[in-house]
Amino acid sequence: MIIIEIAKFLLPCATIVLIAYWLINRPIKLEKLRLDSATESANFKVIAPIKLAAYERLVLFLERTSPDEILNREIENNMSNFELQVKLLRVIREEFEHNVAQQIYVTPKEWQAVVDAKNDILQLINICATQVNSNDKAITLAQTIIRTYNESAQTPTQTAIALLKNEISRLIN
Repeated sequence: MIIIEIAKFLLPCATIVLIAYWLINRPIKLEKLRLDSATESANFKVIAPIKLAAYERLVLFLERTSPDEILNREIENNMSNFELQVKLLRVIREEFEHNVAQQIYVTPKEWQAVVDAKNDILQLINICATQVNSNDKAITLAQTIIRTYNESAQTPTQTAIALLKNEISRLIN
């Protein structure tokens, strides 16, 4: 009997406490969500332009180090195949070192695609250099690099650029 009397008293009290907790806690949670959303929005406004600039720089790096582009810029008259090979390797490494800090703004997968593209271009240059006489005119090496590069349907450079563009689209939309 005493238990029933205590339950008659405690049940309404517990109900009132739960309703009061819900009424007090709900606005606090909504305010926290609003503040988190506002902070996220402010962070996006600051970080988004920096991230977009990083993506632009990486795409530019990939474009500048693609064989067509780099050969047009770096080949000179009277260069030997060996001189061209050394110059191309140096320029690619310098361009990469100049852009290495951009990795903090992209995902590990995207950064790995950029690194893979760079390494594949370096490897392509070195492999093609073994197929030509090092003392011949540089145009021989350039033609070999272009021909070999264009044989692949999807180059690592194109793959990396597509991955970066896809992420840029996702960020913007």
